[in-house]
Amino acid sequence: MKKKLISMLLVCAMAAGALAGCGGSSGGSSGGGAGAGTEKAADAGNPEGGKDTIKIAVYSDFAGFDPYNSGMDLDKVVYSNIFDCLLRYYDGKYENVLCKDYSISEDGTEYTFNLKEGVKFHNGETLTAGDVVFSMMRAKESSEMSNFTKNIVKAEAVDDLTVKIVLDQPYVPFLTAVASTVCIMNEKAVNEAGDNIRQMPVGTGPYKFKQWDSGSQVVLERFDDYHDALPQIREANYVVLTNPETALTALQTGEIDMTYTIPPIAVQELKDSQDLVLDLNPTMGSGYIVMNLEAPFLSDPNFRMALAYATNREHIVEVGMDGVAKVSSLLWDERTAGYSGKYTTPEFNLDKAKEYLAKTDYNGEEIPFVVGYENYKKIGVVYQEELKQIGVNISVEQLEANTWVSDMKSGNFAMSTIVQTMDPDVDFWSTMFMSSAIGGYNFSRLNEADVDKAFQDGSVCQDPEQRKDIYSVIEKKLYEDTIIIPIYDRVVTCAYNKGVTVDRSYDSGFSTLRDMHWD
Repeated sequence: MKKKLISMLLVCAMAAGALAGCGGSSGGSSGGGAGAGTEKAADAGNPEGGKDTIKIAVYSDFAGFDPYNSGMDLDKVVYSNIFDCLLRYYDGKYENVLCKDYSISEDGTEYTFNLKEGVKFHNGETLTAGDVVFSMMRAKESSEMSNFTKNIVKAEAVDDLTVKIVLDQPYVPFLTAVASTVCIMNEKAVNEAGDNIRQMPVGTGPYKFKQWDSGSQVVLERFDDYHDALPQIREANYVVLTNPETALTALQTGEIDMTYTIPPIAVQELKDSQDLVLDLNPTMGSGYIVMNLEAPFLSDPNFRMALAYATNREHIVEVGMDGVAKVSSLLWDERTAGYSGKYTTPEFNLDKAKEYLAKTDYNGEEIPFVVGYENYKKIGVVYQEELKQIGVNISVEQLEANTWVSDMKSGNFAMSTIVQTMDPDVDFWSTMFMSSAIGGYNFSRLNEADVDKAFQDGSVCQDPEQRKDIYSVIEKKLYEDTIIIPIYDRVVTCAYNKGVTVDRSYDSGFSTLRDMHWD
């Protein structure tokens, strides 16, 4: 069964690039894709009527805005406006952002970036190669990004505007995983902020951080010394409205201008609205059931296989998501570099589920199923009813979002459901399934040498067909041993005032402030 759609929030952790989808690049080339706008606007101007502020509702509070220490999609929604990367990936192409061009050595182990001149940080400091070196090495030390940056042997400033990054071996997704996702930070600002860097982000992006009232709102204001075209919106207020109905009412009454918090049942109403616009943005996000392989019963592959056969994906999507989803039995598909197509997860079959359950020691014990958001709780309740059909009992509990993620990282859980948004290369899933990611986003706590080796070998292999064969080892393990149970692909639902135009959304389903304006 091919992949299909719906919505969540966790990223992944996969580095900081959930708002900028990425793809691989081969060595021995030089480039820079299309420049992402090289003329700085003298005056961004205001739309007719003078509206140049926007209020956007989000469905949870934020964890913080240090891009190397956050795996939450909503944090990225904010800090993608504050920080720039060397490159941006969109629609299959790389766009120059902080660099004006770059080159790659023939053996694929050296990347040289020539920086734009005169780029300013929000604290008034001028961007130098030293800041890029600092950022790359800080990313290398980050548990969130180490899987992508571990191959960096050194980053050096050739001169004030030239950076050379040396790898210990070729890394095929480097431009995607590093150049397009490592946010460039100001060394002075990071050192001065210390442990408060999550609350004091300083970047080169088109918006600077103004205030954060925890649990209530985050405010960004336009950075008028931005090195590229100035966006039209002067100030943005991200308002925390955890209740979807409250957010929808606020949008309809004009209290807010945009919301990512939409009750699925209201989708048709929004489609018919004359005053509002509804976007259903397909993403690279995969929604699935996570199982802690070290938890009681879940360490037994027969028990996990019983759960897989008892999972009615169509029913979960229809009832748990009000149909705003597409069913999937895969974590990644043909859109993802390295996908082999050789394996898939079991289809719904209650007889098979009972057959596998009979091979286990399970006798009706209650298994905790924790979630971090209200929409996941609904999925959990539907799944709870499904599993009762084979005599498996789960208890569904909603935790505070940051506590939920922390417990999953530490292994203090049994089952959950998440959506992970990854850029289109199997290598990015190493953050979820390599043994080195245990304690991070390897929530399953999978520890398999053959899986680790496949990720390592695939990341350096430059033959596309051979990469598929290498990564098929991972697909086989995930699906035949039921390490996870895929259910759906994600779609981000976004509704907004008809006076707003959104020019582009990324593989995450979200848009940055530079990509929207008032008509």
